[in-house]
Amino acid sequence: MFFKRDDYRISSIGGLILLVLTLTAGFSVYVVMQRQAEEILVKNLESALQLHIRLFDIQINRSIADTKALDARISLITNLEMLATDPGNAQGVYELQRRANTIKATGFEAVSIYDTADKIIAQAGNFSQKTTLNVRLNSPYQVFLRWDRGFVLQTRLDIRDEHNQRLGSVMTEARLPQLLHAIDDIKSIGKTVELAICSPQDPQWMQCFPLSAEIAKSPRLLRIQAGKPLPMNYALEGKTGLVFAKDYRHEKVVAAYAPIAAQGIGIVLKIDQVELYDPIVGQLKFILPLLTFMLLLGMLLLRWLLVPLVRKLYSSEQEKLEANAQLHDLEERWRFALESTGAGVWDLNVPDEQILLSKQCKEMLGFTEEEIGTSMAKWSKRIHPDDFPCLYEARQKHLNGKDTYFTNEHRKQCKDGSWKWIQVRGMTVTRDAEDRPSRVIGTYIDISARKAAEQRIIHLASHDALTDLPNRDLLHDRVEQAILQAQRNSSTAALLFIDLDQFKTINDSLGHDIGDLLLKEVAQRFVASVRSEDTVARQGGDEFIVLLLNMRHALDAGRMAHKLLADLTMQPFQINGKELHISASIGISIFPDDGANVDTLLKNSDIAMYHAKDMGRNNYQFFTPQMNQLAAERLTLTTDLRHAISRNELLLHYQPIVDFTSGKLAGIEALLRWQHPEQGLISPIKFIPIAEEIGLITMIGEWVLRSSCAQLKDWQNQGYNVPKMAINLSAKQFRQTSLAQSIAHILHETGISVDAIELEITESLLMEHTDAVSENLNQLGKMGLKFSIDDFGTGYSSLGYLKRLTINTLKIDRSFVLDIATDPDDAAIVTAIIALAHSLQMMVIAEGVENITQFDFLRQHGCDQYQGIYFSPALNAEAMVAQLYRP
Repeated sequence: MFFKRDDYRISSIGGLILLVLTLTAGFSVYVVMQRQAEEILVKNLESALQLHIRLFDIQINRSIADTKALDARISLITNLEMLATDPGNAQGVYELQRRANTIKATGFEAVSIYDTADKIIAQAGNFSQKTTLNVRLNSPYQVFLRWDRGFVLQTRLDIRDEHNQRLGSVMTEARLPQLLHAIDDIKSIGKTVELAICSPQDPQWMQCFPLSAEIAKSPRLLRIQAGKPLPMNYALEGKTGLVFAKDYRHEKVVAAYAPIAAQGIGIVLKIDQVELYDPIVGQLKFILPLLTFMLLLGMLLLRWLLVPLVRKLYSSEQEKLEANAQLHDLEERWRFALESTGAGVWDLNVPDEQILLSKQCKEMLGFTEEEIGTSMAKWSKRIHPDDFPCLYEARQKHLNGKDTYFTNEHRKQCKDGSWKWIQVRGMTVTRDAEDRPSRVIGTYIDISARKAAEQRIIHLASHDALTDLPNRDLLHDRVEQAILQAQRNSSTAALLFIDLDQFKTINDSLGHDIGDLLLKEVAQRFVASVRSEDTVARQGGDEFIVLLLNMRHALDAGRMAHKLLADLTMQPFQINGKELHISASIGISIFPDDGANVDTLLKNSDIAMYHAKDMGRNNYQFFTPQMNQLAAERLTLTTDLRHAISRNELLLHYQPIVDFTSGKLAGIEALLRWQHPEQGLISPIKFIPIAEEIGLITMIGEWVLRSSCAQLKDWQNQGYNVPKMAINLSAKQFRQTSLAQSIAHILHETGISVDAIELEITESLLMEHTDAVSENLNQLGKMGLKFSIDDFGTGYSSLGYLKRLTINTLKIDRSFVLDIATDPDDAAIVTAIIALAHSLQMMVIAEGVENITQFDFLRQHGCDQYQGIYFSPALNAEAMVAQLYRP
């Protein structure tokens, strides 16, 4: 009876204790896994949502900023002002169409320019037509986010003059493919994950973007279904958060919601709750039977040991060993049960600093089960030094009782030396008599794929899509950091503003695909030329910025600029079988001498770059305070030049061309001058580049041609004999497809024969292989017009063009004539040009003849004609009459 009573009591107590311990341990593991799964999902959803919000906002604002930058373009304002004054001006319409093409090349799909009546003037590219959703965003401008097999941002803003008068408007459209790429990356979070972006139609309805090129319709949904708001309803109300709710399918989901900045649209990232708990439920199907089996086995063992325990109050040493063996077997089974969950599980003995790691923990880092022991100190050495302080702080807060559990993301070193991102989570399961943690268990999860996706999104938002260089936003941050560093270290920093010379010619002649490949090659050369601590960024178009740090002297920036120019021109670029040459103009601003903030340094380097272009391109210039004044003067000159024709400020002077043999007048060259009301007579060297830049050169060139022919006709009517009139044409005029028709019209209008004039073109024009230049040269040649090559010898001559084209005259540049009697090289060049021209049956004219020494040298070496102050300076029409004669 005694034995039965004790047997019953011990069996009941032992079975109950075993049941409680088993259930407690199983429940603890389940709670840890459940909380960890929820925490991981919530953090992934919230992190991914914020990254997408930031990417959407950056992409939208960047596209708006690119469009906003157009309202400051002088050329755009100039031509709109021209059309406002003269609505039917064909030249203004043509220039605006050309500007629209240029703007489109900077990254837009389509560009339209409208006048004050919102009538379209020019358009480049095609606007999206098959839009399934068109949402107006919250912006001071007209900004629409549209869906046409992808996201399309349409922006429209007014163009105003310096008096804030509306001149018209410009509308751009840009595709945002980075947004679809980022949306595709969310699939790494889960199979049922879904991103929704919607716009409110009214308090009850909303319409959502398809977010897939294969979906044609934009779903229209109720914001409140079955009496409960959908997660998107909260986002459209401007709220941010996370909710466990039902979605439009009436499925239970976990959803993170938020508005996209202040754009007026909402975004929701959700995943089905089934996917969240399926792994845990699947593991429970395996663990519960195993725990039941272990419980029954334990009770059987307890029953089997009951009788000896009752008969003997104290076990023998052998019985203790057998009991320990059974407990060890039970521990191994328990450890196996934990590892079977699929997560990396660890068990830390806090007082002994010993850790048990599951097979999965070791395999994450490429180790076998036997390669890593139980020393916590050795295991901790695999943690990245930069991440250890945060991990230690999180764990200590938990061990000190401040947090219920701890979690941390850090890098661990793999067996092959690489690093993996690991998320650790743990909680205390036992404490000693003094309530100090004695045992902590937890899990490891490999989150490297998620981290890589986050880095990719961040990279897309801060780098140029074509060259992968830092974009304007990232450059701005780096310059600010460089300024702070220079202030702390009392050092110097510099900005190099680089603009490629004549890049538009390559784009126009060879296409934007070749231009893009050239930009990528140029970017690679720049990166290879600078130090690792410096930054090369793309400003946009063909503009680059180089940030130089820790310079000992400002001259170091000049040396770097010289190196960049040399590396750019040292060998041609090979692009798709074509050999391309390119140079650059560089402006340099120095911190702190030339500015104390980013905007000032950028502005001053830009001013210095334009000065480098004025100095002949392919050089670099340091910013000086005087350049600000020059820039202001240039702006004033630009404004005045727009009105010079209407105010009759342009005029022509004429310089005689004299025959060496007879000493008689052989022709006249028409030379353009500008009689400025305040600055007096201005040379074309100063204002012709400005006219080319702002698009007035074609109008001025037509004026020169018409005025020269009219003056020639007037002299002929008075009975004077003018053998020929030489008239200069700019390279930009030759790129106009209507040049031949325009010249033919002016000759017919003024009654001048083609035999009476000769067109002077530059040597560099012959090197352009564009269709427009070649076609114009051929058409003008068929009309019977004669050509002379001005400033011959200063460029890269092409003898092939000299043979193929009807070139009648070569004009020796004045730079060779100046020192012809004292410089053997100049003498040899002049002699060679004369021989070349005569061998090709061409006339030779020497420019800039100033004295008898130059005159005698040229006559002795067979030069045919000359012009210069030795005979006569350039004269106005009235004074020129004295040089003419009647037959």
